[in-house]
Amino acid sequence: MSWLACLRILAYAGVITMHISNLFYMRWFAEQNQNKSEHALRFKSLEYRFFTTWTFMLQIAYSVFGLVCDLLLVKNSRKKGYKLPQAIGDFREIVFAGLVWPCTLVVFTVFWGLYIIDRALIFPEFLDEVIPPISNHVIHTFILPVILFELLFRPRVEPANHARNIAQLTLHLCVYLSVLMFTFKEQGIWLYPIFRKLYGTVYFPLALAGIGVLFFIFYYVQWPLTNMIHGKKEKQAKKNQKVDKKKKTK
Repeated sequence: MSWLACLRILAYAGVITMHISNLFYMRWFAEQNQNKSEHALRFKSLEYRFFTTWTFMLQIAYSVFGLVCDLLLVKNSRKKGYKLPQAIGDFREIVFAGLVWPCTLVVFTVFWGLYIIDRALIFPEFLDEVIPPISNHVIHTFILPVILFELLFRPRVEPANHARNIAQLTLHLCVYLSVLMFTFKEQGIWLYPIFRKLYGTVYFPLALAGIGVLFFIFYYVQWPLTNMIHGKKEKQAKKNQKVDKKKKTK
């Protein structure tokens, strides 16, 4: 357990460094380009309303919290049977399982899927004026290895009840949908060009619904993978304990 915690500490530090450095680099890159178009300038003013931004910021916040958690584990590694306080462990799990994992997979899949079909649908050429190629990969490609590393090197157990994670993910999506619609009402533009093409047609609500379903599909995908890698004995044991308690109460 201790060596895994040390490995994760290095990984979390690397993720934080990668994203923070990229933020500064994107800002420097944009400032160096004095001939930015009106569209590029408008994007820069709205960059914190993009779901991609929300997602890599989530990765930063989660990595900071994970770093603290694993430092505690290493610090107390000599204490036999030491575990993180339940509230801390639960919060760590709900943030990763209910937000970081599904959001990252959707960003990676939807962005590159549309980019391959027609980059103008998701990443118009004018964005090259403010987002260099390496930064594009940091926020849309390198985010995937981050969650795969977590899946592989942090033993987890599938919860007996997914309601809390699903509720949190649903709330997150509703808040973002509100930001998306508010931006359209306030600015008269869609943050993602594909919605400009679809708005006013039956495909607009279908696209939103399809993306929403994708979040929940990806949420549930993590558990078979987790069980395959780390086993599902603990989950089954917890279920058995609950069954035993019910029998005793009867």
